[in-house]
Amino acid sequence: MTSGKEVFRLNTVMLIDDDVPMLEYVSLLLKGLELNLEQVASAFSSEQALELFRSTLPDLVITDIGMPGMDGLELARAFRQLKPDVRLIFLTCYEDFHYSKQAFQLEADDYLIKDELSEAQLEVSIRKSLKQLKGRAESLEQHSFRKDIERNKDLLKQTFLKELLQGGSNLGETVRFGERLGIVWKAANYRLAQIHIDTGSITENYRYQDFGLIYYALYNIAEELSLEYPSITPLLLQDYRIYLIWNGEMEPQGKAAEALLGYMRALSEKAELFLKVETVGFYAAESSNLEGLSKEYLSMAAVREHTFYRSERETRLAPQASQWNHPEDGRFDKERGMLILALEENNAAWIDMAINNLMQHAASEQHFPKIVLETCADFVRHLAYESGVPAEAEFYIHIQKTVRMSEASTLTKRQLKRLLLQSATVERAVTTKDPKLQSIDRFLEEHVDEMVTSIDMAEHLHLNPSYFSRYFKKLAGVNFTEYVNQYKMNMAIRMLQKQNETVENVAYMLGFSDRAYFSKVFKKYSGKSPSEYKGIRD
Repeated sequence: MTSGKEVFRLNTVMLIDDDVPMLEYVSLLLKGLELNLEQVASAFSSEQALELFRSTLPDLVITDIGMPGMDGLELARAFRQLKPDVRLIFLTCYEDFHYSKQAFQLEADDYLIKDELSEAQLEVSIRKSLKQLKGRAESLEQHSFRKDIERNKDLLKQTFLKELLQGGSNLGETVRFGERLGIVWKAANYRLAQIHIDTGSITENYRYQDFGLIYYALYNIAEELSLEYPSITPLLLQDYRIYLIWNGEMEPQGKAAEALLGYMRALSEKAELFLKVETVGFYAAESSNLEGLSKEYLSMAAVREHTFYRSERETRLAPQASQWNHPEDGRFDKERGMLILALEENNAAWIDMAINNLMQHAASEQHFPKIVLETCADFVRHLAYESGVPAEAEFYIHIQKTVRMSEASTLTKRQLKRLLLQSATVERAVTTKDPKLQSIDRFLEEHVDEMVTSIDMAEHLHLNPSYFSRYFKKLAGVNFTEYVNQYKMNMAIRMLQKQNETVENVAYMLGFSDRAYFSKVFKKYSGKSPSEYKGIRD
């Protein structure tokens, strides 16, 4: 499949993987590549790998990372001590992605996902390694100089982007600086865009410490994707932002936007597939000349906040008149009280209700996005103080960088639930409740402000509704509607114990649109109407 391509000198390769079928599969792929490679060894254990490496000293090692004993990273460090210029390609599974930072520090040529491995992917990675090996024939000084430039290329690109977005009188010099980095723009028209990774989606699978690595990984994907979109140049800043610059000739209206939209959607798909994160894209309303890029950059943050309450994944940023409102003093005192209830009862459902209320009111009353984010941070500080458990410092940094209401909601709920979990001073008693009922309870907690039906629950569990109804009655001893009503009335009783709580608000927060129906259900399970119960408590 490689006839007619560049021919490299004969180089030796060694394969390592404790999964023998995988070892054989990679070996088979190598035989199909016409790259003048000689496989001199293969090993399925760390001890065997070290022994064979010492005897063969291969030019290239393709190794699994997750191995028993010495893992692939430890082996690689040992190989580098024996042969400093050995090239490395790592194989791993999705769940081992956190290893990739160490892989990059070892100057690995590539990092491949086993489940996605194909002959074409392997060939591209090996060619990277062979190009590095080819440089060994050059002088040590030239090799060292080239390696330093390559190592610092990303940092130099960041400097280039900062100078470009700052504007000024030295743009010509900045452009020449970019050309030395391989960024060559021929046309006179530009358009700026920005890619943001949904913070909530990152924290679902990674730690705050991994944010930089995730952005760098997405930037690498963005660079590869730009080969399919030659008019678009991705550039990364250290403050967790990826910028896209479109450069092209004057085209029919919308052509630049079409290119950016196509690129952003393709990048979003790859982000979900390979990194399990969601992205949000913003792009300037109009094209401009090179000098106009700095103006687009300065206006982007101000204009972007107008999309806070929207849900589009890609948004065209156009100037709008500000119509934000300030919340009244004490507007969210009730929600702060719910956080205390969550702590007292060790019940995360109160957290969901508090944050859902905050976001619903903020959206309907169009509160300033910055005030909403400050309120989220204040809620976390409040619960951290009451629980005596410190919140993660990174939360306060990243909540201010969120760009969507849904993103801020997810991030805040997750941090509050972390505080709730860690605030327990004693281990929870082992529950005797059936695990299946525990799963159903968790779903009800997350949807406490909705009228959950047996059909909804069956769909969530991927069961036939009729089968689920029979199954649940046998499991719980009551039908599903009875179970849900009892669950909600228990919460209603606790809510009505609050001095300033109203029956109307309790009904609304528990998903009852009709107060009369709520009162009927409440009396059935408590023996009194909500008003009678409230009167007794007061």
